[in-house]
Amino acid sequence: MTQVVLSHVIRAAQVDPPASQGVGAFPDDVRPVEQALANRGFLDPHFIDGAFGTLTLNAYRRLQESFGFGGKDADGVPGGASLRRLGSESGLFDVLVDDAPASAPGGVGIPMSEVVYDRVVDGSTTTAIHTVCDLMGLPVDNWLPGYMTIAVRESSYFFNAVNTNDSNAHGPRQSDGCPLYCSRGVVQCIPPTFARYHQPGTDNHIYDGVANIAASMNYVMDTYGVSRDGHDLTSRVQQADENRPPHGY
Repeated sequence: MTQVVLSHVIRAAQVDPPASQGVGAFPDDVRPVEQALANRGFLDPHFIDGAFGTLTLNAYRRLQESFGFGGKDADGVPGGASLRRLGSESGLFDVLVDDAPASAPGGVGIPMSEVVYDRVVDGSTTTAIHTVCDLMGLPVDNWLPGYMTIAVRESSYFFNAVNTNDSNAHGPRQSDGCPLYCSRGVVQCIPPTFARYHQPGTDNHIYDGVANIAASMNYVMDTYGVSRDGHDLTSRVQQADENRPPHGY
């Protein structure tokens, strides 16, 4: 029987959603999971592409809910119990557990159900970055230039920016009138990423500039291996490098 690596599937669920449709970190591990979800009616078979994008994330969230999970345990990111049950009941795969890190940094994150979608008063991106760096103990001189580049490329520094045109723009409409999985805020977080990497002490409003930037910084440190001192931000995240073409992150 096919084996899928638990940490690979979890990592794919964390990093694939912002990528272009069909671009996946671990396609060989994700395809059997998508097939099992499709067999249960949670995912359109057309989207079995090896990428754990927002459609697959939403399908897996509904699977978790059908298994009786809730809160952080039903955010669309697979856990060992649900993945093993899906594999066993589908007969499509076994789950291999390894020792690779597979979750957001300790102490970070909120249930996706606690994300608030109301618009906020627009503010200063520069001030928000300074506030985040003070809160998280990061050197602002290394983080500010790269995050100003990300912000101007992603939203033109607009806190209430929302992208309703890309492949993430689906799901039930929220209080802002936009589909659930739209990218939102000054550095354009999708709700699962914002929830998983939410920084304690920041607002639950996804459009809040400080909260949006803090979640994004946690995400790039965890996903791209950016150092806490930020010296390698522009080398590891192309979207932060003003000397290279824009590139989704």
